[in-house]
Amino acid sequence: MKKIITISLVICALSACKKFDNTNPNVPVDVNPGVVLPQIFYNISNTLTWSAFELNNELIQYTCQSNTFTEVQRFKLEPSNSNTVWALYSRVRDIDNIIALSEKTEGLENYKAIAQITRAFIFSILTDTYGNIPYSRAGLALQQKVFDPAYDLQQDIYPDLIRKLEEAAAMIDESKGLPFSGDAIYKGNMLRWRKFANSLQLRLLMRISAKQGTGAAAKITTMLSAPAAYPLITTNDDNALYHYTGSLPDVLPVSLANLQDFTFKYKSVSAFIVDSLSKFNDSRLFQFARPTNASAGTANPQYVGLPNGLPVAESANYNGGQNFQSYIGTRFQVSTEPGIWMTAAEVAFLKAEAALKGYYTADARQLYEDGIRTSFQYWNAPFDESYLSQPGVSFDGQLPKVYLQKYFALFFCGMEAWAEYRRTGYPLLVPGPTNVNDGKIPSRLAYPLEEQSLNSIHYKEAINLIGGDDINGKMWWQP
Repeated sequence: MKKIITISLVICALSACKKFDNTNPNVPVDVNPGVVLPQIFYNISNTLTWSAFELNNELIQYTCQSNTFTEVQRFKLEPSNSNTVWALYSRVRDIDNIIALSEKTEGLENYKAIAQITRAFIFSILTDTYGNIPYSRAGLALQQKVFDPAYDLQQDIYPDLIRKLEEAAAMIDESKGLPFSGDAIYKGNMLRWRKFANSLQLRLLMRISAKQGTGAAAKITTMLSAPAAYPLITTNDDNALYHYTGSLPDVLPVSLANLQDFTFKYKSVSAFIVDSLSKFNDSRLFQFARPTNASAGTANPQYVGLPNGLPVAESANYNGGQNFQSYIGTRFQVSTEPGIWMTAAEVAFLKAEAALKGYYTADARQLYEDGIRTSFQYWNAPFDESYLSQPGVSFDGQLPKVYLQKYFALFFCGMEAWAEYRRTGYPLLVPGPTNVNDGKIPSRLAYPLEEQSLNSIHYKEAINLIGGDDINGKMWWQP
């Protein structure tokens, strides 16, 4: 067997690499995947958490700022807003190195599967955020000196991501573990990795199912009609989560270990989410938000959301000021709160949608209600069956309620709620009065400034194809 030397890799980001060869011929290229994987998972989870905190939650009206930094909720997106998600490119070379090593070293097939699943996961987030992106030529700066990769069309990227996920699920050998460990997601449980691969494939297939000629609906039918061949995430034990240890630097990046408490004073929970959950007596509210400072510890704690997109002065003084507004729940200040990749609740709602659309035969009501129960369970929120019989919750055989409950379940799940809003148009959100985008929630982020300077030729080609680097440029899969 080929000898593997344990080292840490120097990261060469996709386009941020300087255009010279700084490869040290005395440093071994082959690395122990058990050392590299934890760092990959840690960085991805940090990116997902920060992107939720700074971007997704503001765009999709989970939260809003109550001080002068209100640009995102007003859709005045700055170039710096584009850097957070783009940072996922920094892990591509490490992932590709694991894949290359596993192909020439006996016994590492499961590492290849994990790497391939993870690669598809991060590229799905990247393309859903920006649209057309460097894909087929990404991560080749060291091996092939490709410092300015061309952009691939989203309609070409999606089929390849789906194909790679199916390949990865098929190559998993559940009877074998991971000889070098390093799995901070599933602790070497390869059945759960197969479930995640299939569930992620289902997410992507549903995203493009309305596009003619993709075959996505037929593939969904095949998958959901054969659960033994395509096992999915079905319980919270199967959830794809990154479990932070709580020891620096391995902590939830928005926790008190990284941010001071006064930062949360300016991050209020939105009026939309507070009012929606309050209307249903939904106990998830008490996980997503905390009582106002003025009412905390009293016999009658109050939960008051802040409307998105108010003028700055009005926002700061809303309902009497910040002591009378609800901040994000305290669980998100705990250093061991997991980073969310995908949950069983999301999968249940995907299956309910598939059943309602006639993609396969199943009890859509049961799937919808299972999604709700599973979400409550994940958030440790008390649940009573009477919740399901409320007029705004009870199953009616229509998609809007499925989409609304899915929206609740996707709280703090990276950029996924924004992606789902762009696909479905739900929930029905009204941009705030000071929005600067003509009342439209953005459809994409602009490319980072560094891409404009370091990959200018292909950047210009890419924006010409979509009519400019406009935040209202639609995804290929958008209606």
